Amino acid sequence: MPAFTSGEDFSQAAHLSLRALLEEAEPRRPARECLDAMLNRLVSTTAYHRVCLELLDVPLPNLRLSLSRSPKALFAGADSPAPLIVGQVLATRRPVIIENMAEHPDFYGRDPNELERLSFICVPITTRSQHAQELTVMGTLGADVPKAPPVFLERHCDFLLTAAAVFAVTASRLLSETPQTPKMGQTGRAGRAPVSPNEPASSDDSPLEPAVVAVSKSMRLALRQVEQAARSSSPVLLRGEEGSGKEYLARTLHAQGLGHKEPFQRLTAGSLPPEALYQALFGSSSAPSKPGALELAQNGDLYIPDIDELPVVAQYALLRFLQEGTIKRPDAPLALSVRIIAASRANLEDLVSQGEFLEDLYYTLSVTTIYVPPLRDRAGDVLPLAEHFLTEYAAAKGVPFKRISTPAIDLLSQYHWPDNVSELRSSMQRALDQTEDGVIRAYHLPPTLQTAESSHTEATLSFGEAVDQFEKELLTEALKKAKGNMFQAAKDLRESYRIINYKVKKHAIDPKRFTPGKKR
Repeated sequence: MPAFTSGEDFSQAAHLSLRALLEEAEPRRPARECLDAMLNRLVSTTAYHRVCLELLDVPLPNLRLSLSRSPKALFAGADSPAPLIVGQVLATRRPVIIENMAEHPDFYGRDPNELERLSFICVPITTRSQHAQELTVMGTLGADVPKAPPVFLERHCDFLLTAAAVFAVTASRLLSETPQTPKMGQTGRAGRAPVSPNEPASSDDSPLEPAVVAVSKSMRLALRQVEQAARSSSPVLLRGEEGSGKEYLARTLHAQGLGHKEPFQRLTAGSLPPEALYQALFGSSSAPSKPGALELAQNGDLYIPDIDELPVVAQYALLRFLQEGTIKRPDAPLALSVRIIAASRANLEDLVSQGEFLEDLYYTLSVTTIYVPPLRDRAGDVLPLAEHFLTEYAAAKGVPFKRISTPAIDLLSQYHWPDNVSELRSSMQRALDQTEDGVIRAYHLPPTLQTAESSHTEATLSFGEAVDQFEKELLTEALKKAKGNMFQAAKDLRESYRIINYKVKKHAIDPKRFTPGKKR
């Protein structure tokens, strides 16, 4: 619609579009039908090439509703169309305007000629909690907008913020219309006594469920699997890289299960010698007063973060416990009801084939296997996690945290996070310790996150100059090691004497400088 993009009569066109949205948000219609109709009207009444709606925890916790509409119907997938941008909006609670979509990595793979003609705007969808005064973000609304001067993009952004408020009302109604499933703690688990119907539903004395921030599709799938696994007492195997968040999921699994009021024990296998580990796990049959981790976790969960480090003897004993539900004692076997939550970053299949891990134990533990993706594969989680850690750390220290600057957001989004969530957590703690005004800026981040541009260390040499400098340093080090002997230096560098002699003269290097006892 030309009037909507030219800047002329923009207010009137925006008013008509919002009126169309309100007409579709009919309270007597099911909310899900209203959302579909509202997206269709938003596309038909504007010149937007695509609009996308992303709602978190709707219609149920740990689920995500993703809807896209386009006049050409090219984008009907359920994946988030811009994970980095959506993550940034959810983390900062502020709109984001990308003036040139072709320059942003979220849109790689789309037609570059089309992207050169488009801008992208993403705004938060917020709602006010009944028990809190501040706004909470429940999703995002984004649009591919024909490229225009910044002042017109700002007007489109204001329009989308108003449209997001209309979508927020309907999305909240969708949540209230959906029958809520009972909490995991209210569902019986195999091998444990059922909850008495007269038992109070309050869980004030139970441990709080750990906060697991998940915006990406892969991590929300893992949370959904955790929720399903909490319904039974079957063993669970968490697999993923070091620092990816396996223990957070293990604690979430415990908090959602029937045993959330019972103990959660953690035993690290790799930190103890084999005999001490066996006693730490199963206790000492000669000293009943010293129970092992299994007894201490009775009716609860035992988390073993490095199950691949268990020695073979302990593997056999653990397999026997999983099969029989008892551990050895002098007078009679002791029956226990404990769910095993194991985790590993190793390739267990290779360990099984090498005879280092019991095949039967592997198959017993892997009945329910949950893969925890590395942070580099869930870019949409980086900024929400960063904000979560900053808010948590600021509250613990009693210091303010206001926001993350745009340059710092760019560095966080571009980094590959080899040490996963644990590295992000420590980086945010470091940044908050360095800031004085509660704003995290690029120079507050660790050196590993810095780029040449952010640290003002851009290369000042040309490619040829850099090669010459490296060549000279290499020759100097070789001559220093060979104590000025050109033949030995050529041998060490695996090059002919003629070439080395030529390069030494080219760079004006005096080999005698490195010969002991000789004057320069």
